[in-house]
Amino acid sequence: MTVSYAKDFHEIPESLKNNSSLKRKALDLVQYEPIAGKVTAGGSRLDDFREVLIDFFDLKIDLDAAILETERKLDRRFSMYSGDNRVFPSGWAERLVRTQVSRFYNQAVLESIIESGSDDCFVEHSANEQGSSRCSQQLAGTTQSASVMLQRLKSSYGDGNWGRDLKLPEHPHCTHTFSPVA
Repeated sequence: MTVSYAKDFHEIPESLKNNSSLKRKALDLVQYEPIAGKVTAGGSRLDDFREVLIDFFDLKIDLDAAILETERKLDRRFSMYSGDNRVFPSGWAERLVRTQVSRFYNQAVLESIIESGSDDCFVEHSANEQGSSRCSQQLAGTTQSASVMLQRLKSSYGDGNWGRDLKLPEHPHCTHTFSPVA
């Protein structure tokens, strides 16, 4: 069966391959939407990270290559926050890439839903979800307001307003995704 919308983080590349309008929307968002965070602050770090994300969403590289490119292009040693382990915890590049891939994919889905005239989005249970996570317990298997979810996502990941409101991605290894209500 062709995957037009990912039911899980790991289906995002297949969804992009099969849904060209969603792929274009995600690529546009990566290029222009703000990305909050200290890892990308200073010099060309933000532009360099955008290039990695563009290559991922354009299906030129896979997730593992995106993580390696992020580690290389955003070398911790050259950051103004290089000494801060809260900015650069163990596995920082994987966390950053996974979070922003999920963020931009889900943002593209939500904007597509809203543009279609709907406000309903569904959060699938993920085969790889952490059953103890807030997103698994409170979002998975439910229908939500796309406009509310979009506002929360943009506020957190674009503006850096890290509230407690549930959103996707809820954490760096979140595997949940939004999809239109069938």
